[in-house]
Amino acid sequence: MRRLASRLFSGLRRSRTEGTTETKSSQQTSLIEEIIREQFGFARIEEQPYTRPTHAVADVKRLKRERRHDEAEELLLWCIDFVEAEAEGKGYDKPPHSYYRHLAITYRKDLRYDDEIELLERYLRVCETLGDEPSTVMLERLDRATNWPSTKPQTENGR
Repeated sequence: MRRLASRLFSGLRRSRTEGTTETKSSQQTSLIEEIIREQFGFARIEEQPYTRPTHAVADVKRLKRERRHDEAEELLLWCIDFVEAEAEGKGYDKPPHSYYRHLAITYRKDLRYDDEIELLERYLRVCETLGDEPSTVMLERLDRATNWPSTKPQTENGR
């Protein structure tokens, strides 16, 4: 791990002095991806053009605004997998809930209530596994989702 980090930072110094930022940048990205794979066990890093989930937030918001929910879902699931691997790898108490919330909102807009509930329950399981209480925002969202009228089984007379 230290060897990878030192190669990364030495590459940064060389790129500034040699003026070859284009090739150094791609080498640095490769090194960052290697560190992420090694440190977090996150093998899916190459699936998206980002080295951190935070770098994807603007694109997620744009995709949601453009109603390209399938693409937003794919990107958000990648972000969620990343933050879960990072939280476990670094010993965090819980992953950031914002990616789950964004995806839950997308599911709700698409009337995919069961997917929303499943995602929120996944967040709760991850928090439990990591040893912390889930965010109250997410607990409230799950409560609303499970009590949403169209998610309740209907009786014989339709009520």
